[in-house]
Amino acid sequence: MKTRLSFSLIALTVLTLTLASCSNTKHFSENQYLLTQSRVQFTDKNPGIDVSELNGLVEQNPNKRFLGVFRAKLWAYNRSLQGRESKFNNWLENTVGERPVILDTSMARSSCREMETYLGNVGYFNSDVNYAAQYNEKSKEVQIFYHVNPSVPYHIKSVRYEIDEPELNRWIMRDTSRSLIKKGSIYNVYTLDKERERITNFLNINGYYGFVKDYVFFEVDSAYGSREMELFVKVKNISIPDPDSAGKFIEKKHYRYKIDKVVIYPDYEPSRQMFQEQGLDTLRAEIHQINKDQPANFYYVVYRDKLRINPKILSQMVLIEDDEPYNIKDVQQTYKRLKYLSIFRYANISFHETAPMAASDSNFKSLECRINLQRAPLHQYSIEAEGTNSGGDLGMGGNITYRNRNIFRNGETFQLKFRGAMEAQRTSNTENENQQEFLFFNTFEWGVEAMISFPRFLIPVKLERFPKYFRPTTSISTGINFRKRSTYDRYILNFTFGYKWQESEYKTHILQPFNISSVKVYPTPEFTKELEAINDPRLKDQYTDHLITALQYSFIFNNQDIKKVKDFIYFRGNVETSGNMFYLFNNLLNTDPDSAGVYYIAGIRYAQYAKMDFDFRYYLMASRTNQVVFRAIAGLGIPFGNSDALPFEKGFYLGGANSMRAWIYRGLGPGGFVDPGTNIDKMGEILLESNIEYRFPIYSFFKGALFYDAGNVWLLNRDDNFTNAEFKFDTFYKQIAMDAGFGFRFDFKFFIFRVDFALRLRDPSKPEGSRWVADKGIWFWNFGIGYPF
Repeated sequence: MKTRLSFSLIALTVLTLTLASCSNTKHFSENQYLLTQSRVQFTDKNPGIDVSELNGLVEQNPNKRFLGVFRAKLWAYNRSLQGRESKFNNWLENTVGERPVILDTSMARSSCREMETYLGNVGYFNSDVNYAAQYNEKSKEVQIFYHVNPSVPYHIKSVRYEIDEPELNRWIMRDTSRSLIKKGSIYNVYTLDKERERITNFLNINGYYGFVKDYVFFEVDSAYGSREMELFVKVKNISIPDPDSAGKFIEKKHYRYKIDKVVIYPDYEPSRQMFQEQGLDTLRAEIHQINKDQPANFYYVVYRDKLRINPKILSQMVLIEDDEPYNIKDVQQTYKRLKYLSIFRYANISFHETAPMAASDSNFKSLECRINLQRAPLHQYSIEAEGTNSGGDLGMGGNITYRNRNIFRNGETFQLKFRGAMEAQRTSNTENENQQEFLFFNTFEWGVEAMISFPRFLIPVKLERFPKYFRPTTSISTGINFRKRSTYDRYILNFTFGYKWQESEYKTHILQPFNISSVKVYPTPEFTKELEAINDPRLKDQYTDHLITALQYSFIFNNQDIKKVKDFIYFRGNVETSGNMFYLFNNLLNTDPDSAGVYYIAGIRYAQYAKMDFDFRYYLMASRTNQVVFRAIAGLGIPFGNSDALPFEKGFYLGGANSMRAWIYRGLGPGGFVDPGTNIDKMGEILLESNIEYRFPIYSFFKGALFYDAGNVWLLNRDDNFTNAEFKFDTFYKQIAMDAGFGFRFDFKFFIFRVDFALRLRDPSKPEGSRWVADKGIWFWNFGIGYPF
């Protein structure tokens, strides 16, 4: 919502000084001092030691500052001590407030010892850390400075592997090129621990079931004068109790394991030991993956009474295969895939050692894999209420949903959803920068959708002919949607048929060969008069009945690892075309168009266009709660043949809570067009937008953001009714809109509510030379659900 914000500098200064003065120390005793600063400093140049690690070892840190300005939590605590005891003061003290951090010199000395230990662990043995305190007797405050004097570090002179078992030594040596320990590097205990994990993971992938990192250890031989170390990598044998002698242990070598048998229990019940139960049936599924000439994999499905799911579907969810070495990655991926198959609520995979392998496989032992699957309820009903956010226009909605899991006993999910919603939608009809405020709902929507999802490609090719990691899905849906806006009523009858599969862990493909929408639009008499007054055939086409028969393809790349705090990239590219087959048939059959040269199917004009767009995001993760996000979006839509303009639903729009936040949704552009005050949505055929947003924590679930947006939409060709709206290489950069602002996020884990305040910096609808409008103080605020990107 647009408003003009003004702040009083004097009032802000007084408020800050008042809060700062409330953080007093008048109740401190003679020897108590408030810690106001704690800093780690090097006596000389930092040789490359991670200062953040040293800061993390400081046991006492000053009270936190709100927005880096004043100690609000300390102020709340001091405020709670004033006056008599009350519920409000107790709340301030115990919930909001934070006790003052009073210097404890024993903790400062302990921090020095912890830092010295850490420095030894990273190769700087016998380093010296001490502290100095600067007291202010008048304010009863103290600042602590930790002085770090690191020693000369020890370097690794050589790395030797001394492993007694030849087979185990061969496997470990095979992967030494990926070792984290490098000759000439500084000794580091934490790197050695990561190397233990790397070796363990590599062995777990290559058949060494039960091998843990505690078996790997290191020995060092150092020469003090040279500050160099010889590092020896060793592996312990397995130690088990001696059954014939109490208190003694027997050492055994590490074996590789092969999978002897995979047994699946699709009706597992935790209260029953199914593999010991009588009256069970077993079905053996024989699977020739990819090619029927390939050796078969066998899966044994154990069930009671009646088997309720196709064994071949189960086999495609399980990456563990018989007669193959144990691989922990296959186990992890199997868990993920079984979770993806929504008919099961619980999965457990266990391994049990069986009879020894044949003499020819003396280096292997054998395992039986048991997969216990607990069924989810077949029928599910849900009623949902939700807050809606369509480009910043808030509303409320509700869904009634019925879901049937495993409707055809092949893992399919059938869903029937009834939806209704109301929205308070802002219009772009403005005068003199004044935006119409919304106090009631003016947009209504209802619809019903039926969808069925198959966990396979719905094509005349066997599921096992595709790699298991594809994880294919076929979706079929149909529905009807009605939306009533202040300017028109719209009905959409939709049918989609499409596929989704994963090429790899990070790459996903979506193909929809059929995405058919029949759109009927009923403009209000007032809006019809407005369209007639503009007299733009291209614009009228957008608000008339039309048929969309789209072919869509999307590629998604996302290398986020939610378990790690590291930078990641998200990319999505979309390609879409519509109407080409109908247009080809019309021309082959010599169908006569109408007087305007337009073809119709069942009395409805079909849309013909090509469209492509991409969305690129880079997430710079300073920490789990501090991140900088960059986003770039570009799009191009080309109407041709049977269409003079892109359909209303397929155009590009900017503004609202998720893009250009200083404009209302569909309120920016196109190009430098100046709206005389119409209700026409600002649609473009070319889109360019970039954003940057810094996200940071403030307090608990309360978080903040700073952002900058730049972009616009344009028309492909000149239009007399939209002056300066077409894209030109020599002028488009002059028509880039810009805004910046700040926002607050209320992160409740299960959903995020946010409010953003955006200042309009550059307005392309203004005359050249007057487009910088930051001094006019044009602010917009937007509500949103979730992050904008």
